[in-house]
Amino acid sequence: MSGRLEVRTSIPGLQDKVQMHLDSSSDVLYWYIKFNMQLDEESVSGRTMNVTDTDGYIMRTIISYKPKKNMICVSPLDTYEENRYYLLNISRRVRSATGQNLRSTIHILFKLIGDAISDFKVLDKGTQIPEPKPRPEDYDIMPRSGTPNHFERQYIDRSPKGKMATDSAFVNPALGILGMIVVGIAAAMGNMYAIIGGITLCVAGIIHILYQLRDEVLRSKFMFNKGVRAFNRGRYKSAEHIFERSFEINPDNELAKHGIRKAKIYYGKI
Repeated sequence: MSGRLEVRTSIPGLQDKVQMHLDSSSDVLYWYIKFNMQLDEESVSGRTMNVTDTDGYIMRTIISYKPKKNMICVSPLDTYEENRYYLLNISRRVRSATGQNLRSTIHILFKLIGDAISDFKVLDKGTQIPEPKPRPEDYDIMPRSGTPNHFERQYIDRSPKGKMATDSAFVNPALGILGMIVVGIAAAMGNMYAIIGGITLCVAGIIHILYQLRDEVLRSKFMFNKGVRAFNRGRYKSAEHIFERSFEINPDNELAKHGIRKAKIYYGKI
């Protein structure tokens, strides 16, 4: 769109955001951020974009701008740990040569599994992000295994004491509900064709719900919430097994891993 500063991508689900390239031989991730107009080079620096871990510690990077292509390259000086989440942060203070800023700051969550990107998504505007901060000297030897990340701590904070909170999991039943309304109205009017149309919408709604339930992320959330209900009733051993099934369905479900650890603690395995 003309007159508005934008960033673009070829990645499904992240159109108009960013591009990335993974060098699988060294687990180094280069971010190429392409804009739709010339940038003010003074607005391109480590103050307006960076890569952090989920505790807010800033990863070392080199920020370079290629004016002919309207492209910024974020080159890492550190390698990323496998199975650990990181954030690419692009501040709205990045501006065009004519003084136009990005509409809002962009935070992109990602992690590496083997030589592939996993859980790659733009976070919602309401998501609380830890403030970027310099890494301590002992960062590379800091214990991180089993340590809750920022998003897991948010979940812990909203869980009642000694209990667990459910995760948001929603199936859209709108199509089926619309079909039932149409059937009801058509039956009252005695219109057979409308009744058939309503029944068709109901069937389509059921198919739509079943299609949604095929999604691994959603099924994992439903299984996690089942484990939460078992945990909150004091059935910790059963909850552990359910959380393990949730994690098997979606190995990227960090809350499932948290649930497994918590159930083991309460069951006395840890």
